[in-house]
Amino acid sequence: MKERNEHAQFERIYQDTADMLFRFCFVKVSDREVALDLTQEAFTRLYETMQIGKVIDHPRAWLFKISRNLVIDWYRKKKPISLEQMMEQGGEAIEPADKDGREHIELSSEAKLVIKAFEKLGEEFREVLYLRYVEDLEPKEIARMLGLTANLVSVRISRGMEELRKIMRSSDN
Repeated sequence: MKERNEHAQFERIYQDTADMLFRFCFVKVSDREVALDLTQEAFTRLYETMQIGKVIDHPRAWLFKISRNLVIDWYRKKKPISLEQMMEQGGEAIEPADKDGREHIELSSEAKLVIKAFEKLGEEFREVLYLRYVEDLEPKEIARMLGLTANLVSVRISRGMEELRKIMRSSDN
């Protein structure tokens, strides 16, 4: 009976988190296959941890933390050029494709400006802003994920938004 409960709990966590976790990995590595592998590895680790009976109070935060560490390990081993690095070096961004890979999503010029401004932010701001506004995570969850206090995360979100506004204003001129 306990095994069924764990399996049902894992299924629920997977359904609620898989797409979000994949997007997180994909944004970090800019390679669909690698992002899928990293996402799968994170869920495999979750399943194995659950199987040995360890209780995970906040599985979504735990998965993001594991994924973040997997991305870091991947960069240490592989060191390919990421989308962020490519754009910092002046390369053109690859437009994301739809499910069929046939149709490209066009970003408005305003969205492109925001993305360029976002890339100018420091990593500590980019990461918390991405998790807060793209993945819609609460500061407490981001704090658990990054090993920070909720207060520090809130401060970084606030300062990151302020810095983003400054960058946007200076690009208007």
